[in-house]
Amino acid sequence: MTRTLRLALSLALALAAAPALADTFALDLSLHGGLDKYDAVGLKSGLDSTDFTSKQQLKDASQSYGATAILRLGGLEVGAIGELGRPGKGNDTTVIGALGGLNFGLGPIRLEALAEVGGHRYGNALDNTAVITGSKRSDWLTYVGLRPGLAFQLSDHLFVGVWAFARWDVNKRTISVATVNGPAVYEVGGSQFGGQLRLGFSL
Repeated sequence: MTRTLRLALSLALALAAAPALADTFALDLSLHGGLDKYDAVGLKSGLDSTDFTSKQQLKDASQSYGATAILRLGGLEVGAIGELGRPGKGNDTTVIGALGGLNFGLGPIRLEALAEVGGHRYGNALDNTAVITGSKRSDWLTYVGLRPGLAFQLSDHLFVGVWAFARWDVNKRTISVATVNGPAVYEVGGSQFGGQLRLGFSL
């Protein structure tokens, strides 16, 4: 009898909590864009003395644009991110990753603390045709990252926000290239830090 009462009580509590749980369920679709800075390409043998600018080594500030889809279930969040870095440049980058973490609501304000994991593509990392004669390539590396943010709910569905983020490539890759002075190698893989504005819609 006691077991039956416990089961009945558990079921009653679950049914009572269902409407509240439904109220905290949402799917956030958002676009974001901002500025970031890489430290991801290192010169190695045969390239140290060549004339590469900060831009060509991905050590300059650049733009990035992307989109996210994040499922909110109470204080938990899981989702996906896609992002293009350095658009329009020969040494562009791409990110495809998964997001997961927590959110904390304070009225219309929502604080988010997310982690990232995924793939980071470097396209033609060293872009200097005057020196490198065979560098048309792309390389994917695994990365992990952190993405704290703040969002403000403008209405039941529309919100704006800001994100800071940091990413670290888990591995690095040493790449052989042909230069005007003969064979050489460089290393790709490192870190990326930035900030972004966000505009989203909640379903």
